[in-house]
Amino acid sequence: MVTTNKKILEQFREFLLSAKKQSVLFYHSDADGLAAGVIMAKAFEKLGNAAPVSVPVEYFETDKMLAVFKKHAPTKVIFVDIAIDSKPHVVKEMEKKAKLLVVDHHKIAHNIESKRTIFIKAQMLSPIEPSNYPASKLTFDLCSAIVDLKKESWVPCVGIIGDKSTVQWKSFLKKACEESKVSVEELKHIAELVEAVKVVSPERFSELFDMFYFLAPKEILESPLNQKRVTLKKALAKLKEQFKNKAEYYPDLELYFFEMKPEFPIKSALIDSLTDKYPDKTLVIVEDIGEEKVRFSARRQDFRVKMNELLEKAVRGIPDSDAGGHVPAAAGSVPRAHLEKFKENLLNILREYKKKK
Repeated sequence: MVTTNKKILEQFREFLLSAKKQSVLFYHSDADGLAAGVIMAKAFEKLGNAAPVSVPVEYFETDKMLAVFKKHAPTKVIFVDIAIDSKPHVVKEMEKKAKLLVVDHHKIAHNIESKRTIFIKAQMLSPIEPSNYPASKLTFDLCSAIVDLKKESWVPCVGIIGDKSTVQWKSFLKKACEESKVSVEELKHIAELVEAVKVVSPERFSELFDMFYFLAPKEILESPLNQKRVTLKKALAKLKEQFKNKAEYYPDLELYFFEMKPEFPIKSALIDSLTDKYPDKTLVIVEDIGEEKVRFSARRQDFRVKMNELLEKAVRGIPDSDAGGHVPAAAGSVPRAHLEKFKENLLNILREYKKKK
C-alpha cells in the first residue's frame, strides 16, 4: 500500500482499537468480500475485541442491512467490499446510533465521510487502479499495520484471484503461498468453491466464513461443499454453448449481448469464464430467474470502455433500477418491463462512444 494519508490510517486504527462492544460486519458475498470480511474479523480477534456479527450481502440489499442493524443494535458497523456510498440514506440511518467504517475499492459515488463515518476507498490511498486493488488486499494492508496477519496472508489471495488481480499482486501471492504452504492452483480452486456456493447454494454462503476463519486451505478443499464446483462447471458448459449459438453480436460496437433464463443466478460466473476469450470485447449478459427484476453483468478487460459508466448511463431514467462496479467489470438490474429500454440505451451509448473515437 502506497499512502501519505496519515489521517485515514489513524482513524482506522482508532476505530479498531475502540471496537470493544457489539459490532456488525457486512461483507460482499463473493470471494473478495468474503476474504476481506474474514481478515477484518481476524483483526478484531487479535485486538481482543468481541467477534462481530458477520453478514454476507449484495450492495443493493439495503432492507436486509437495515433489518440486521435493527436486530443487533451495534455501536459499530463495518462495510467491506460494499459500495455503500451509493446508498447514502442507509449510512445516515445507521449513523444515528452507531459509528461506521467503510473499506472499499469501487468508484466513489458520494463522499460519506463524517464525524460518525470513516470512509476509505483504495483510490484514496494508492495510485493503483481501484479495480486492481481488491478490498481483501486493502483490508489486509490496513489491518496488518495494527496486528500480525502473516498466518492469514493466504486469505486475501483468494480475493485477489476472485477479482482477477493476480498480475498486479504476483509477488504478494508468491510470498503468501510459500508462507502458507499452499499453491496458487489450490487457492484458485478455493476461489472457484466460493463462486460455486454463491451460485448453486447461496443459502450456505455464510458457512464459508467459518471455513476461512478456522480451517487451513487444504482443509477447505476437503469440504463436501467442493461438489458444488462440479455442479457449477456443468451448468457453465451448457450456458457457454448457448452463448456461442444465441448471443447477439454487434461487430461495429464490439459488443456481445446475451439473454438467458438459467436455473441458478449464474451470470457473474458465466461472464467471468467468457472474459478471457473476449478480453477486447464488451460483454453484457442479462439473467432472468423469474424475479421482478432482471439482472445483468458487463465485462471488458482492455479498459477501452468503462463498464461502470456504461451501465450507469444505460439505466439512467429507468425507475427502480441500479448499476455500478469497476471499469472492467460492473453489474446492475432493471424491472423486466424496462429491459428493452435498457438494451436500447446501451446500444445508443456505445454508438455515441464510437462516434467520438
